[in-house]
Amino acid sequence: MNNTKLLFLFILAISASCASKEGAENSQARSFDFSYEVDTVIVDAGEHFFFLNYGLSLSDISKDRKYLYNLNPDTFLLEIVDLDNLKLKKTIQLEKEGPDGVGNDYYQKIQVLENGNICLFGQYKINIVSEEGRLVNSIEFDQIKLDADERIGNTSVFSDDGKLFASTLVNEEYKKPAKGIVVIELDTDSINYVPMNLFQELKQFEIIHQVGNAPGIYTGESTYLSFIDNNLIISSSAYNEVYDYDTSTDSLSHFRFKATLTDNEKIRNFPNQVSSNKEWLDAEKAKNEQVSFQAFFKIPEQSIFWRVSTDKDRMIADSVVFKQVVTFFDDDYKMLKEQELKNFHSSRKPFFKDGMLYSFLNIDDELAFVRIKPKFEVK
Repeated sequence: MNNTKLLFLFILAISASCASKEGAENSQARSFDFSYEVDTVIVDAGEHFFFLNYGLSLSDISKDRKYLYNLNPDTFLLEIVDLDNLKLKKTIQLEKEGPDGVGNDYYQKIQVLENGNICLFGQYKINIVSEEGRLVNSIEFDQIKLDADERIGNTSVFSDDGKLFASTLVNEEYKKPAKGIVVIELDTDSINYVPMNLFQELKQFEIIHQVGNAPGIYTGESTYLSFIDNNLIISSSAYNEVYDYDTSTDSLSHFRFKATLTDNEKIRNFPNQVSSNKEWLDAEKAKNEQVSFQAFFKIPEQSIFWRVSTDKDRMIADSVVFKQVVTFFDDDYKMLKEQELKNFHSSRKPFFKDGMLYSFLNIDDELAFVRIKPKFEVK
């Protein structure tokens, strides 16, 4: 195993910040200094070749954070990595057809539940398989009785115990924004709608490329859902804010933040509908040069949320130079600190393990991780 180590140290005074809960300001939380160490590790694959084509976008880690599960959607081979020892543990061949078949959908995401079952999220249904690859359950989206003009969206998540299922909603014809999200209690099939203005606001950032009467293609902003205990955390790539839905009390809280190192939201400085490739590229360029917020991640050892955002820093000739900023929040979503990250490597599916942030890196077709170990010194 190769192991190279670099050390970066940054000490920054606490940034003045505030957060709001539907307009009510929260007081300044504790202050601390933040520094981090970085190293790179390579996973021992033995004679196996990992599937790395999608950048581990079809992967998840076990709830004890000991194993990484990675799906090859072409062969339906499930790769299991021992994260403690950084080596391949085993592979499981999922069946495409038959009583345990899972090969009838295009998978966009996987999730490992606390009982070890693996959820395969497709366009029209979710297949749930056991650790041995046996089909345990299938959830057909068209069997879920929703409002007439809405259906399950592409952003969905289970609670760790698998008892709750939450999803964004989408309009059947994509002409109207969804009214919110849906939370389903799977044991009783009870459905709870959670109205939100977020999707109405995100609609303005969609870009539709359509020529004549041909079916159009469109892009929009990312929405993030994650369960932490009984709470569903909802945020987006376009706004410096978070929604917290408490499933036990059926209450929704909304927190807005004020950044000092990035913008706080995207603006629509591009057309929503284009009819040529050049217009499409120009519109995407205008949108992508703006601020973009990633998902909230919990650092379990610190009880602190970590979120990275990117924003335009400066221009060099015709090229944009971006900066990456990490922001910390406490359990009550008080904004603790902002700090620019230098030489930071980001990937699609980062995760925390043993206090370190793991980000996927492909080194000569070998599975590797850049690991960032944050250090906090409370003042």
